[in-house]
Order: sequence, then C-alpha cells, then structure tokens
Amino acid sequence: MDIDVIASDLPFPEGPAVDREGRVHWVEIAGQRIARLADDGSVETFADTGGGPNGCAFAADGWLYVCNNGGSWPRVASTEGRGKGPEGPPVLQRISPDGATVETVLSEIDGVALAGPNDCAFDADGGLWFTDPRWGGEPSSICYLGSDGTALRAYTGVAFPNGIGVTDDNRFVIVCESMTGNLLGFRIEGPGRLGDPKPNGSIGRRSIPDGFCFDSAGRMIIAGHQTNALFVLDAADGRPRKVVDLPDAGPTNCCFGGEDFTTLYVTSSDVGELLAVEWDVPGMRLHPDR
Repeated sequence: MDIDVIASDLPFPEGPAVDREGRVHWVEIAGQRIARLADDGSVETFADTGGGPNGCAFAADGWLYVCNNGGSWPRVASTEGRGKGPEGPPVLQRISPDGATVETVLSEIDGVALAGPNDCAFDADGGLWFTDPRWGGEPSSICYLGSDGTALRAYTGVAFPNGIGVTDDNRFVIVCESMTGNLLGFRIEGPGRLGDPKPNGSIGRRSIPDGFCFDSAGRMIIAGHQTNALFVLDAADGRPRKVVDLPDAGPTNCCFGGEDFTTLYVTSSDVGELLAVEWDVPGMRLHPDR
C-alpha cells in the first residue's frame, strides 16, 4: 500500500474535505485557517477563520461548513511555539465557494452556547449533523442544523463525541466516542431526531477514535489518534477488518478524493502532515452528492 506525504509543516491539520472539483481542503486548528492543495502541489490559504477550526464539510451549494472550537489545540510537535489561541466563541461557520466570505451560522441552541464544535457531516436531505464535545468528561451532544435553519441537540450523553458520518443509505449517524474507544450508531428517526445509541465497533481504550470515513465496500476507516494506525471496521456491525500502519503517530481524520476516488487523504496532525494513501476500492460518495 503506497503512502505519500503530500504536504508538511502544517499547524495541526484536521478534518479534510474534497470539493466537487476534486480539490482537497483541510482545517489547520493552530493555523486558524482552511488550507487547500493547489494545482501545483503547494499549500494555499482558502480562508482565515480565526478561533480553532476543527472539522468541515461541503454543502450541496458549494459552501464549506466549519466546526470551530473557539481557539483550542493540543500541545504537540506541529503546534510548538504557537501557545494557545485567543479565546473566541465556539461556533459553526460557513465559507463561500470562493473563500471570500466567512460567516457565523450558529453559536447557541435554545439559548445555550455551543461547547466546542468538532466535526460534521451532511445527510441526504441537506441537514448537517455535528458533534459538540465538552472537555472534562461531561456528557456531550450530537447536534443538528436543518436546511431551514432549525437547530437541535439531537442526543446528549456521549463521552466526548468526535468524528461523525452518515451511512450511505441515510439511515444511521455514526459517532466516534473518543473517551471510550467506541463507535456508536444512531438510527435517524427524522430531521434532528436520533434513536438511542447502539455499539458499532471499538478500536480499544488505548486508541482514540478521532475522525473517520466510509469506503464503497461498506467499511469505516478510523484514524486512531495516539497510535500510528488506521483501523478498518465493518460499517454495519463494527467487526474489525484490518489495520493500516502509518509512518507516524497522531492521525486525526481522513476523506477520499483523487481521480478515481481511491486516494485516501489522512491528516497526520501531531507531526503536521497530509498523507495520501492509495486505497483498494473507491471511497463512499458523501451526502448530499450521492
């Protein structure tokens, strides 16, 4: 399996996403921006967000929705010398297709401020599901922003909800529960409504399931932070399939792109790199573009 470093010296890259033109974007939490890979292979700024952009997803209209934790990032090699970001409000942002406009979409739900939006995924109906973890072990929420602007806390009680995705059949939301090493499956019962969580696999308590994506073979590829591994599980029942070793510890998230949609882009955040892994099957096309 070929693994290449395609960008380096990045200040804690996270949450990669590919637009309809095939350009890969990612957040840089300590860089406080959205970066992308230019046609010549260089890294360029798509938009400055401030705060601490943590995850992102493209909507059907080409706008990029960003989970921004307000300005917090880990102390690792890629953030050395950057201290802590200015204290800003945790918000959900969106960025215009040309990167020129950055606006706040959501800062509270029912009068309660967001805690620290982390990752997000669209469903087939254009609704955006996102995780809103709290540090310190407090029960945290999975939230929802409808295409009509309705915002709800769909479920509260997850031990640091992190990566999130919607299955190809639009029936389930899958969430990484980072404090337990588990993945949880929630049946979508309507806009902003989830059933009770069911176990959907585990990568072990010594590994932190951070972000993940699906491939077209019905598998989840999970970035095991604090390890150098991608854990591959069956998306339907969480059975282990295989483990892919990466050059360095600290992967945080992944997405598919490339000419045949068989390039798996992985953010290796502790060392500040973007990796390209040639996968054996194409990735799952994300909602709402399926």
